[in-house]
Amino acid sequence: MSWKNYGITCLAVAVFTAAVILLVPGLAEALEVRLLTFLSTNASG
Repeated sequence: MSWKNYGITCLAVAVFTAAVILLVPGLAEALEVRLLTFLSTNASG
């Protein structure tokens, strides 16, 4: 995959994730819980 395609893919994933967080409340909460769990378990190391 070229750098241009990689950048476009990353941007598309970021925009999709932001749209899901804004438009789908249940999924947004699940994503938030997973993110907080990940951060809290890795912050202690």
